[in-house]
Formats: sequence, C-alpha cells, structure tokens
Amino acid sequence: MAYETILYEVSNEIATITLNRPAKMNAYTAQMGHEIAQAMLRADADRDARVIIMTGAGERAFCAGADMSMFASNIKAREQNESVEEGRGGGISLPFIMRNLSKPTIAAINGYALGVGCTMTLLFDVRIASDNAKMGVIFPRVGLMSELGSSYLMPRLIGLSKTAEMMLTGRQYSAQDCLAMGLVSSVVPAPLLMGEAHELANDMLQCSPFSLALTRKALYQGLDGTLETAMQFEGFALEKCYVSPEHKEYVTAFLEKRKPDFGKLKK
Repeated sequence: MAYETILYEVSNEIATITLNRPAKMNAYTAQMGHEIAQAMLRADADRDARVIIMTGAGERAFCAGADMSMFASNIKAREQNESVEEGRGGGISLPFIMRNLSKPTIAAINGYALGVGCTMTLLFDVRIASDNAKMGVIFPRVGLMSELGSSYLMPRLIGLSKTAEMMLTGRQYSAQDCLAMGLVSSVVPAPLLMGEAHELANDMLQCSPFSLALTRKALYQGLDGTLETAMQFEGFALEKCYVSPEHKEYVTAFLEKRKPDFGKLKK
C-alpha cells in the first residue's frame, strides 16, 4: 500500500508509522489524517506486528500542527458552500480506531507536537518525548478548539486544572514540563528517542499479545466505568487468559526453564 504523507514499516514485530512531511515539520493534512487511520487499521491486522510506534520524520517536529494551506482551502470551500475534507480517517474516527486496537501503541514525540500534533498523541497508550520536544494545545490562538476527544482524554491524564491552563492559553510546554505534569512518561536525549521507544516495545513483546489486548480494553473501559464494572470485566478476561494458549506456553516454558515463544502461536 502506497502512502503520500507517512511511512509504514514492520521489523522485529514492531510496526513503525512515521509522519513524513519533514520539509513542512510534518504538518497535518486531510490526506495525512486518512493515511494515519488506514495505517493503524493495517498494523492492527498485520500478523507480523505486535506493537505500534508512531514518530515524525526529521529532527525538528513530530507534527507542528495542521497545514495552514489546508485551513485556507477549507475556508474558501466553506465560503463557496463546497464540501470540506476534514481528514478524520475515511469514515471511521481516529479516536475510535485507537481505542479499539488490539495492540499496544507508543508515541515517540520528536520535536514540536502542537495542535493536532499534540492531541493525536493522547490517543496512544504511552507517550515518550525527546528532550527538545515542545507540546501545546494551540487551537485557541488560531481561532479553533481542540479535537480528537482531547477535552475528554486530557483531564483524565493530567487533571482538569492543568488541562484548562493548556487549552485556555495555547501555551507551548517543554518536554520536562510535560513530564512533570504526566503528559509524557519519560524524556530522553533526542538521538536516543527511537532506541527508548524500541526498548519499551521490546518489553511489550515479552508479554502475551492476548493478555495485552484484554488489558488495553480493561484500561480504557475503566475510564468510563465503575470499580464494580472493572472487576467484572477483569474476572471475565482472566478466565479467558487461564485457558489461552499463551498462558499455557508461559507455564510450560517456565517449567522447561526456557523463554516463552508467543510468536509461534500466531494463527
């Protein structure tokens, strides 16, 4: 499958999606939005991929926000009562896709992550940043408001007060600021970012894919549910894990004093 604005690669069971408009600081376009959504669906269906990483091409930016030429084109189209392509994923919203993936996701934030470049990272399970990264919900400064479910997700990640500060000022925050508020889980020197992302992914690869899929579902259901509903799902999922080939493989490997091979259990 050919892409115009992203790169897609699978190696060692890790799918890497790279935003690939470095000359434009990986500025977001409707085409990019569609391609990201399709690449996520592709990675989730890819039997050779068990973890998904997204990053940006070049050294300056993960995604510096939406392409202003797209906004200009959209304004003109609206004034002429023409349809506008928003780039929300070809009919399926990116938040819905990300919430329902079966595989863990990592955002490796290199450089600027502003506007949609910031809010799209909230959809990932884990966010790590280079020490030169800057993140900001800059929408109010361009006469817009945040999207991709960020008004729901961000308060649950960093609290209402800090979210309000970010969303009502449009400020940009350093990687260390983002680490302190819990927006990212770690900050590393820029040259080491992808190495850190792969180390994290490799730790995920040591885990049962079936268990990870159920755990992701439990975590995100827990955002909306109660303690009782969380415990009910955990009990249901644990019973499924007990009879899974992956649990049997781990126990067998432990008794045989070898490393479990979950990869051999692929359908």
